[in-house]
Amino acid sequence: MQALSSHSLLHSTVQGSPLASRRSCGCLHQRRPRFQPTRALFGGKKDGEGGGGNPFSKLGDMNNFMKSVTEAQKLVQGQAQQIQAELAVTEFDGYSDDETVKVVMTGNQEPKFVDITDEAMENSSDRLAELVTEALKDAHSKSVEGMKTRMQDFAKKLGVTPGSLPGF
Repeated sequence: MQALSSHSLLHSTVQGSPLASRRSCGCLHQRRPRFQPTRALFGGKKDGEGGGGNPFSKLGDMNNFMKSVTEAQKLVQGQAQQIQAELAVTEFDGYSDDETVKVVMTGNQEPKFVDITDEAMENSSDRLAELVTEALKDAHSKSVEGMKTRMQDFAKKLGVTPGSLPGF
């Protein structure tokens, strides 16, 4: 009994705080293990023993999934580039209200050429500018509509419903 009380007395006095004295006394009952086994971190069981195990063992499945996503992305990008190429060579004609000015524009909204009749040239410069602007607007709206139609068809092919993506 005497040894226990002197041991307690040692822990509670002289060296400052009780925690500091307990750490420095060297008693085995006060020591804690320095590390936990790593198997405890993963549930303490090996693969195939049910529960626990290595959570990284499923990475093979994730790698296969990521490869599939990457392949699908490349396929979609390839088809989108093909559509862009088709639109670049598709031409849309736009006309002024009196059809004296014609503008040809690609599906990518790139103007190709302007055709102005002699009749349109007889107008004032302001009226001629209006006719060219009308033809440009007509060609542009037809080009945009053609592009939207093509992209909506592409989205349907991918299984994307109209309205689920902005701009469609």
